Amino acid sequence: MPTMKNDNLLAKWLSGEISPEELDILKQTEDLSSYEKIIAHTGKFKAPAFNREVVLQKIRDRQQDTPAPRRSIGLWKIISGAAAALVLVLASYLFFSQGNITVKTANAEKTSLRLPDASEVVLNAGSVLSYSKRKWDSERELRLEGEAFFKVVPGNTFAVHTAVGSVTVLGTHFNVKSRNRYFEVNCYQGSVEVVHNRDTVMLKPGETFRSLEGSRIETGSFPEHEPSWIRDESSFKSVPFQEVLGEFERQYNIKIRSNTGTDMHFTGSFSNNDLETAIKSITLPFHLKYRFSDGSNSEIILYSEQN
Repeated sequence: MPTMKNDNLLAKWLSGEISPEELDILKQTEDLSSYEKIIAHTGKFKAPAFNREVVLQKIRDRQQDTPAPRRSIGLWKIISGAAAALVLVLASYLFFSQGNITVKTANAEKTSLRLPDASEVVLNAGSVLSYSKRKWDSERELRLEGEAFFKVVPGNTFAVHTAVGSVTVLGTHFNVKSRNRYFEVNCYQGSVEVVHNRDTVMLKPGETFRSLEGSRIETGSFPEHEPSWIRDESSFKSVPFQEVLGEFERQYNIKIRSNTGTDMHFTGSFSNNDLETAIKSITLPFHLKYRFSDGSNSEIILYSEQN
């Protein structure tokens, strides 16, 4: 074990201040040989010479090679987000500032409304009607998806636009139906101008305009003074059976599955408030049978008597 005296001698030896006599004394201990081995190994590792100019130049080179922080992407995201938010705010402002009104009816539901000029509208089941209340005095225009009956008070032009065609009147009673591929306009009072594709047709009371899949189909006259669905009855004259089934589903909020042909046409009517009577009204003419698929009156399956 090293003693305090030996420690002092080792300190002098390490600092190079030891005398020859003291070195002889230290050599007689085990401490000197141990430290000589340590110094022999550590002496192999030399610190590189420090050159201030070389180090500064390396720092400058690294600064030039290091890419600038990619702030542009983050900034672009912020700008894009702000722009999108601004567009949304402006769109909302324009929508509400124009006083846009939208009225919707669910399946098995009808509703009546009075427009700003006192014109009256009855909206059939599964339909959407929208117009601008703010601009109404200057342009009486509406957008319709579905079916509606209009009683228009005299005034400036009154227009109903659908995805298939448009109807323009001054003051009259008329019905517009736009369901997928089927488009129908009935005039009950006054006169109606129908614009469909490139055709413009004028209708007088009792006249009808109809089109299926973009093509005009034969029209005829009718004696009613208002559409039958106003009285809870849906009536059809030579209408594709698939369109009849679609109307049935809307009036009763029910699903119908059928394997009947697509070339069948139906003339007749069904009640909108008596399910059993209604289903018989559309199945008996075609000798079809029906059954409720789950016992809950949510789905009806039609099939032919041969099945």
